[in-house]
Amino acid sequence: MTSEAQRARLEAVALEMAGRGWAVFPIMPGRKWPPAWHTKDNCAGRGPCAAGHVTPESLATTDPEVIARVWSRAPYNVAVFPGKSGLHVVDCDVRKPDEPAGPDGWAELQELAARRGGPLPDTWTTTTPSTGRQLWFQTPPGCRLASTVKHIAGHVDTRGWGGYALAPGSVRADGAYELFDDTDPTQLAAWLVQANVERAPTAVSGRREKAVAAPDAYISAAVRGEVDRVVSARSGTRNRVLSTAAYALGQLVGAGLLDETYARTELRAAVATWNTPDSWVKDDGVIDTAMRAGADNPRRAKPRSGTRRAA
Repeated sequence: MTSEAQRARLEAVALEMAGRGWAVFPIMPGRKWPPAWHTKDNCAGRGPCAAGHVTPESLATTDPEVIARVWSRAPYNVAVFPGKSGLHVVDCDVRKPDEPAGPDGWAELQELAARRGGPLPDTWTTTTPSTGRQLWFQTPPGCRLASTVKHIAGHVDTRGWGGYALAPGSVRADGAYELFDDTDPTQLAAWLVQANVERAPTAVSGRREKAVAAPDAYISAAVRGEVDRVVSARSGTRNRVLSTAAYALGQLVGAGLLDETYARTELRAAVATWNTPDSWVKDDGVIDTAMRAGADNPRRAKPRSGTRRAA
């Protein structure tokens, strides 16, 4: 393919992404970094640039006239800025040749979905030159998620605010980014929101600093039911629904059936699907108050089969 044909093809890719409402910006030809307007290879490509260069966040655009003008200059690769586009991209890497045997990012993500109660829905998916895959999701309304590196799993990164992902059709010396599944992007599931916002991959609970354990199947189903009610709560009812859910989970915490940190993390992840940065403090206050009240009135556990009640 001639350079001009490649330039025209990549311009078409950029226009297609913009037509979806996804903000794009150019990456140097044949590379995945740096952005085309950076002239120093040591620029970070995001946030304030010490050299005074413009940033992807400021120039990412859906304007077809701007795109045609920029891509008329060279066969730039096409980067999508997920945060500005209402997207969150889950990037599953393959294991490097010098790593010991073990699961790759895709297997790790599937295992995480099974452990968190999933599902892992079909969504718009691309493959990378290294045979990794990237799952593109819609970000829940009002939810602003930052990019992460090896946070939700050892070979899984995410691209949100502060990061970018290359569109299918972009090329590198070792291959191309290709479309794997053209299903329209589905909304990022609550359990994936939670995995992104957790403060540490392994949380601790209580003064003894013990590892947080996932609840058993019965309690996990109860937690999922409360979380789903919070996620689906309509505007005007959210405060009441959140308070009720936090109280119910607090009862399980008070009964010793549910870890408090696990419960708080689940509720905060659910709230993150519909709140705004300004409401974090208020929502946390609702969770704290209701959970304490529930813990003071613990749920009575049903006796196990074969266990006699005390007289």
